[in-house]
Amino acid sequence: MARPALIVHGGAGPVPEAERSLRQAAVDRARDVGWSAIGQGALAAAVLAVRHMEDEPLLNAGIGACLNSDGVVELDAGVMEGADLRAGGAACLRDVRHPIDLAVAVMEDGRHVLLAGEGASRFARERGVEMADPSIFITDRKRQELIEGADTVGAVARDAEGRIAVAVSTGGRVGKLPGRVGDSPLPGAGFYVDDRFGGVCGTGLGEAFIRLGLARVMVIELQHGVDAASVAKGAIDYLGQALGAPGGVILVPRDGPPQAVFNTPAMPWAMAQ
Repeated sequence: MARPALIVHGGAGPVPEAERSLRQAAVDRARDVGWSAIGQGALAAAVLAVRHMEDEPLLNAGIGACLNSDGVVELDAGVMEGADLRAGGAACLRDVRHPIDLAVAVMEDGRHVLLAGEGASRFARERGVEMADPSIFITDRKRQELIEGADTVGAVARDAEGRIAVAVSTGGRVGKLPGRVGDSPLPGAGFYVDDRFGGVCGTGLGEAFIRLGLARVMVIELQHGVDAASVAKGAIDYLGQALGAPGGVILVPRDGPPQAVFNTPAMPWAMAQ
């Protein structure tokens, strides 16, 4: 039997001082929601935590997410299980109520890893995933036009059977070009998990995580026997030294406590074990 664990983050970046405690409270709530489902398995816990954060308007995922250069919300999400390396992602979504639900549906369908745009929305409708009018995601246009950093939410869970799962969701970068896809729906870049070693997800400048393949690098280091704390710190050092990029990571190893490291002014996170 493994010791269950869950770690959740609400994005890394220059969070306004007035919002820090509010964002932390949102992340704490997500941790509690996810932890309440840990008995259902790692996937359920990670997905429910992220799904909750898609409903927290101060976090950059789902409702309240940042706006692209056309002034609309485009959402990405990804999910992965470490037992058999199943993964699913969805990108450039405008009308899917909970992007993480669609990522799970893509993973469970199994034919593809990533769907984007109108094709992803059509698949969501065919699978009975909840849809929404795009206007539901805009709650405070002025604030959403100014969001900096804090660009992803994520969760990594380990259950009593030793299964590990990761879930990620994001609105991306403020002012991004329509159709931009970041690291959040891409296994190996923004997230990766293998039950034999551990699971990770990142937040920060998505293009940097993609260029470095950072999530996969972290799991390879766990595979080589590097301790979890050193892997997390080393990843953020690498992110800064190689590309001068801001970001943070959370990590759950096969054994031992979760880890969180970031090089930004803030990254609200919470854990349970």
